Amino acid sequence: MRPLDRPRDESERRGPERYRLLLEGAKFADNNGFAAVWTPERHFHRFGGSYPNPSLTGAAIAAVTNRVGIRAGSVVLPLHDPIRIAEEWSTVDNLSGGRVGVAFASGWHVDDFALAPARYATRREFLLSGIEKVQRLWKGDSVEVLNGNNKTISVRLFPSPVQPTLPLWITASGTPATFQTAGSLGANLLTHLLGQTLDEVAENIRIYHNALEKNGYDPSTRCVTLMLHTFIGKDIERSRS
Repeated sequence: MRPLDRPRDESERRGPERYRLLLEGAKFADNNGFAAVWTPERHFHRFGGSYPNPSLTGAAIAAVTNRVGIRAGSVVLPLHDPIRIAEEWSTVDNLSGGRVGVAFASGWHVDDFALAPARYATRREFLLSGIEKVQRLWKGDSVEVLNGNNKTISVRLFPSPVQPTLPLWITASGTPATFQTAGSLGANLLTHLLGQTLDEVAENIRIYHNALEKNGYDPSTRCVTLMLHTFIGKDIERSRS
């Protein structure tokens, strides 16, 4: 019996073929009623290393789709300037006609912080201040920054986004305090089953819903998104191989 052909490792591919599955999958989602396509931020590793910037992959998805949502799962906010994040995602919001949403994460892998080593210790605090700055810019407010001459100036977001408010998720990997933070901000929630049992996820979602209610938000108006690694094939044998 001939062994089943195995898919080639994407990290060995070069050129457009490397992203063929992403773009063809996005087209399929667009044409078949899926809610959104999510792309991650990964650095310095073969696993996920094709996706260092979700705004770039989001722009590519925008160019080949018409209706499906385009979401980042996640932007590791402490690795970047919040102003740059707002600029990039506003651009994708324009390219897509107002279809973007972003999950923000504090980050966890110490090697990723080669991009911003000074922020690793304070990454959770920077996450909150960065979200606030992105939201202010997205709404059209100005923020104060230092220019090259060490002079304080005010800057605004260009291009202006299509959506008046950026759809926001907080990524929570299992720490109950992060679920509570997401609820206190009134954000949507992105979580997963890596390192969490179903019972633990259920308890953490309860914490999230309680925090929403405590801060005046209706849980029924917020979305809990669960990441689950999945392989889809034409038959069970091939999918399990």
